[in-house]
Amino acid sequence: MVILGICSEHNSAAALMIDGMIVGIIQEERLTKRKNQVALPLRAIERLVQEHLGGNFARIDRVVFGTKISEPFFSALDRYSDFEVLDHVREMHEYWWPYFHGRRDIEGRYWKNEFAAGRHLNRDHNYDFSFLRDMSFDQATQHFSLTVRPETLRRHYQYNGPIDLIDHHECHTWYAVYGGRLTEAQRRDALVLTADGWGDDLNWSVSVTTADGGLERIAAGSDHKVARIYKFVTLILGMKPNEHEYKVMGLSAYTQSRRHIEPTERIFLEALDFRDGRFVSDRPLVDSYFDLKERLEGHRFDNIAAAVQSWSTRLTCAWAQHWLRKSGRRTLCFSGGLSMNIKTNGELLRLPEVDYLSVPASGGDESLCAGACFSAAASGGERQRIAPMDHAYLGDDAAAIESDWSLRLGDTGCSANDFEVREDIDAAAAAKLLAADCIVARCVGRSEFGARALGNRSILANPGNPENVKIINHAIKNRDFWMPFTPSILREHADEFVDNPKEVSSPFMTIGFGSKPDRRRDIVGALHAADYSARPQFVDRQSNPDYWALIEAFRRLTGIPALLNTSLNLHGEPMNYTVADAARTVALSDLDFLLIPGNRLLFKKRAAERLNQILGRQFQMA
Repeated sequence: MVILGICSEHNSAAALMIDGMIVGIIQEERLTKRKNQVALPLRAIERLVQEHLGGNFARIDRVVFGTKISEPFFSALDRYSDFEVLDHVREMHEYWWPYFHGRRDIEGRYWKNEFAAGRHLNRDHNYDFSFLRDMSFDQATQHFSLTVRPETLRRHYQYNGPIDLIDHHECHTWYAVYGGRLTEAQRRDALVLTADGWGDDLNWSVSVTTADGGLERIAAGSDHKVARIYKFVTLILGMKPNEHEYKVMGLSAYTQSRRHIEPTERIFLEALDFRDGRFVSDRPLVDSYFDLKERLEGHRFDNIAAAVQSWSTRLTCAWAQHWLRKSGRRTLCFSGGLSMNIKTNGELLRLPEVDYLSVPASGGDESLCAGACFSAAASGGERQRIAPMDHAYLGDDAAAIESDWSLRLGDTGCSANDFEVREDIDAAAAAKLLAADCIVARCVGRSEFGARALGNRSILANPGNPENVKIINHAIKNRDFWMPFTPSILREHADEFVDNPKEVSSPFMTIGFGSKPDRRRDIVGALHAADYSARPQFVDRQSNPDYWALIEAFRRLTGIPALLNTSLNLHGEPMNYTVADAARTVALSDLDFLLIPGNRLLFKKRAAERLNQILGRQFQMA
């Protein structure tokens, strides 16, 4: 059976499953070049169908949308890709303040006016939104969810097969189980938690796996408001909600004194706590922005970040402990937007009730398409054929698309004449560059799915030199100074660097670990500067032999079986997808070196002398 899974919400994506195996997942943003793209992901679908089905959409047996309820104005208006912080603040004042203070009638009128004014319209949604002018908000939501989404796909592909809408948290649940690395025994005896801001009228669910490979939901609700409050704290701190929560998490480690954190954390605990098996509020928030902002007045920004992180972790761990004890399960699977918080995940792993924790790659809404495929396969009689995802390299191969690296140089001020290509750059040669403290980008192999670069669309550096952090932050990515990078560590050497007594697998950078003092110096550039924690990727030879070989070659030169890794993109842009994307990033930054398919190195001519000093002149030019 061939199943197409679609996420048409925040960070839209498509997944293709053939005979129980996910063979591809592509996020639409990688192709539109608009971060967090909301759309019917036609470009992603077309790439998947072209590569895996020979371009024949008719081979698809079933289409499933992950999420039943979809609000059309949030697709028609480009709130996720185009909004700046001040746009979100304006919306707070113009819409949410009246809405929460007695004027619920503003709902439909406000969004209609925004749409009619043409303010922040989504350019790449792939729908006809003309119906928005004539329907109420509720009517438009129902019409869009049940009719427009499936019928647009039918018309575009002349498709007459079944199209189903699958519950949001059901998708998260299936993905939590089959998107992570578990043994078969663990997979059939696990507790599965999902938590996020909102989806199909819920923001949390609790399920258990069954002996026959199924799932049983045992509880769900809409009172787990941790992710929602974290989102609005992000805005209160002057950063983009639904995008920069990871920056708040990174900032949180710079305040470690409980004396400073606790007074601020009490504000959050008054608003929401977890006691006696339920979420409770001693002083409920009127709204998650204005009321909370007023309560936090006078509290330092770093204490706010530390407090919201501490509170978020405390509540999530208490909630998880309750259900672990109640279910008797000791394997925990976690997905949904809140699972993107790697510091909380690290604390979940440390719970005495947890023997093993599995957090799959990028558990936000971009993974709903994969979860929908798993759910559809299970309900369609293919449960026993479902193959778990053991890696996230599920996009196009860099050698197969836009292999002409010069295609996107037009807006950069550079031309092809500013670059050269050197052949025969194998893992040993690339490792020499890294050992010499060159910053080297890599666009090779299949693109990784999700928010984390896993080596194939990455900027790499020697993790033992903290000066490389400054170079990448200031000269290449314009990153916030407090944000850490991450280490890609050979799996067989991971225990030398991180505290992992429960021996969990961490192939997707989804769990935070403490680092071991005796090896910190070797990877100091890839650790958090405040607490020396790590968000590691364990690299195994089977999943990515070429990346493994590069790190192994670096180990042979330096004794360090790890590389500093960050995503290959400019700040605020999606992760690069094609070689042409990557060459554009090099052109617009102070990067000099880019590894491209075919054991080739693209480099700026200004770096030729340094390259020759490191590698010698015996290498052939292309």
